[in-house]
Amino acid sequence: MRKIVAIGLLVPALLAACSKNDKGEEGAGKPCGPAPTALITPSIAFPAGEGVAYTSSKAEGPSTILEGFANADLAEVYDNFKTLLGSGGYSVTKSEKEEDDAEVNFSGNNTTGQVKLVTECEGRTSITITIRPS
Repeated sequence: MRKIVAIGLLVPALLAACSKNDKGEEGAGKPCGPAPTALITPSIAFPAGEGVAYTSSKAEGPSTILEGFANADLAEVYDNFKTLLGSGGYSVTKSEKEEDDAEVNFSGNNTTGQVKLVTECEGRTSITITIRPS
């Protein structure tokens, strides 16, 4: 019986220790390592702010998925995309920002989609852009 109780107490503790959401494990509190160096030029034209670097572009059905990063904090990258998408033939249809992630939904230029931003580490934001034909 003692073993069962001990295991019952140990499992939640191990799960908490392995959680990716612990402070210091990822996000704003974690120092950044070297930035990715395998950068690409996307085959699809899309507004990107200064400092945005793309690391991959792939087709998933009719959608195009761009992935990349910016060496800037989440709030700065979020504001930048909202400004860029609010002009140049696009409009922001919905946006939401939390502490460690944000989304900017858009439509325009015969497309719809979403810019997903996540705090990767201190001073770097990962970017995933899904672009769909409308």
